[in-house]
Amino acid sequence: MPTASSVHPLEQPHSGRLLLCASLAVFAAAMVGILLRPLGYLSVFWPANQIVLVLLLRYPRLMRPVGLAAIFASFVLADLITGTSVWLSLGFTTANLCGAACGWLFLHRQSKRDLQMEGQASALMVFFASGMASLASASIGGPISAWAFELSITQGLLMWWTGEWMNAMMLLPFLLALPSASKPAAVQERQSWALKLLPALAVIGLETTSYMVGNKVGSLAFSLPALLWCALSYRILTTAIITMLVFVTKVIVISNIVGFIPANVLDVASLRLGITMLILGPLSVAGSHAARAELLHRMRYQAHHDSLTDVLSRNGFVQASHALLKRLTHEGNSAAVLMLDLDHFKRVNDNHGHASGDRLLRDVSRVLTESLRPQDVLGRIGGEEFAVVLPHISFEDATAIAERLCHTVRNGQFQTAHNEPLLATLSIGLAYKQALRPADSLEDLLREADLALYQAKSQGRDCAVWTAPL
Repeated sequence: MPTASSVHPLEQPHSGRLLLCASLAVFAAAMVGILLRPLGYLSVFWPANQIVLVLLLRYPRLMRPVGLAAIFASFVLADLITGTSVWLSLGFTTANLCGAACGWLFLHRQSKRDLQMEGQASALMVFFASGMASLASASIGGPISAWAFELSITQGLLMWWTGEWMNAMMLLPFLLALPSASKPAAVQERQSWALKLLPALAVIGLETTSYMVGNKVGSLAFSLPALLWCALSYRILTTAIITMLVFVTKVIVISNIVGFIPANVLDVASLRLGITMLILGPLSVAGSHAARAELLHRMRYQAHHDSLTDVLSRNGFVQASHALLKRLTHEGNSAAVLMLDLDHFKRVNDNHGHASGDRLLRDVSRVLTESLRPQDVLGRIGGEEFAVVLPHISFEDATAIAERLCHTVRNGQFQTAHNEPLLATLSIGLAYKQALRPADSLEDLLREADLALYQAKSQGRDCAVWTAPL
């Protein structure tokens, strides 16, 4: 989440544009809610409060008085344009902002993954926070609506709280998941479009069936199995969109049958709470699935990367290089393999301590990564030993890269753990193949490069030596 700077947030660049965009978004959302309002009562679907909450989470500068005043004015303007009295508008707007502020208090300190609905308990977090925010909003809006529409206090509180909570669970997960740009899992990318669409088609089929059987209690949950399938098949944003569309449609259709009016207060409240609970299911599964996928990704990353330098580990380097060389062999392309050794590394540990040695390894790894091409494969295969595979390269370019790596490390600005200057040099051995053949294995190329590396060390180190190109 963004943090406040020393400059007043609303005085930062583009604050005027932010205020205008936020105000227009809230005004438009309020108008949509008002247009869906039954004659003489509260709206069936009210998206404005959830948009306000997400705006406050995304742009904390809006929590300043000027930002809140602009949002407040947007609510009031929408009410006044559509004929709501000034005092009633002020009361409803206060209730709306109170709920959004309460939701912000619960959510603004949560992790980025949770706020993108990708945590294992994200759905439960949103469920709890939106329930508390709805209750806070209802504590103000409930009595006001009871007075305005001649209800009992209990009816006013119940209608406001259940309606606000249901709206939050339908819309808030979708809005929170919008910033997520995570890609679908690789297995999903390999699936055909027909297989990808099956969960969504199942939702459509079951929803259609639910409307065909008519206004039956059980039909409310017909699409739940398909929504759970979506949660296990799609990323969280897609699942949130499908879930939102399903239940917004249900609410609009059912409201025309049942009538979301005070005369049906108990039926409406029960229906709203049922929808709120049903929404929690697919979103919880989707969040848990996303968290599991992230955990597996981290485990795979740690299994193939060196924990100290963050380059490929020996195992990861071997696997990546085998796959690369196999493809190059099939294409008949060229490749060079480098063996790199950090000269006199033991002296660094003995004279400056192992912390300095670790820092040098990290810094040298960073320098090597920055000096290589994106398609090159770099790995740490031993204590101070590294290896590189250079695909699609000429012999002249390969030797130039080897010499450049020596020069870059030789002239690098390295330091000990106590920030004292530290010199470092590399010895490099290079093996080159003009056209790879099936008989050329990674182990053979590494062996040739290692022999060249020993020659570099015997020649005084801090140099690159290569075998004759084949």
